[in-house]
Amino acid sequence: MKLSRKSRVLSTFLFTALLFVSVSSLAEEPENLYLTKQAAIFYHDSGEYAYDISDVVQQAQAYLEKRIAENNKLKNKRKLAVVFDIDETSLSNYKHLIALDFGIIPELYKDTILKAEDPAIPATLKLYNYANAHGVAVFFITGRSEDLRDATVKNLITAGCKDWIEIYLKPNDYHEKSIIPFKTLTREKIQKKGYDIVVNIGDQYSDLSGGNAERTFKLPNPYYYIP
Repeated sequence: MKLSRKSRVLSTFLFTALLFVSVSSLAEEPENLYLTKQAAIFYHDSGEYAYDISDVVQQAQAYLEKRIAENNKLKNKRKLAVVFDIDETSLSNYKHLIALDFGIIPELYKDTILKAEDPAIPATLKLYNYANAHGVAVFFITGRSEDLRDATVKNLITAGCKDWIEIYLKPNDYHEKSIIPFKTLTREKIQKKGYDIVVNIGDQYSDLSGGNAERTFKLPNPYYYIP
């Protein structure tokens, strides 16, 4: 029996709440890791993952459409911009995550990025194309390190993302425990160049924290966590 959309959302909420409780309580055994991985695989393969991504992207596009319409009425138009994260937002690493059994081993994970073969996430690519078609500036801000720039640019172009203003990658010597300072300050740099970031979209809360954007849109990602 297929659950209603409301039931699926409620089930996801309850699962998340129970997982939080089990992690927070040191006296209790947490969710079995094998079962958690199987649930993540089923979430992807069932089509619900793609559905949830599409749902969030549609909300982002609706807001972008609204802001474009408002901007077009202005005598002195603003320079609107959209900021995209890359991994699990613009490009999918899912086949590599499966191959690594969801274990993010830095050296092996870097090797997968260097292959520059990750496919675009279809819903996000549509948002990217919509922004470009309507004169909205596109920026990418990623936690990938600067030494992966060539592979990242090659992959984005191959996946269909051929036009953007700038791609910002994390400095090779970045040592902060969180990616938030880098992404926050980078959005601030974009704003200082005269752009209004009307949409900031990513799969991690750390992609969206720190302000410097009108609206943020969080895509689902049960596969890994970046602080």
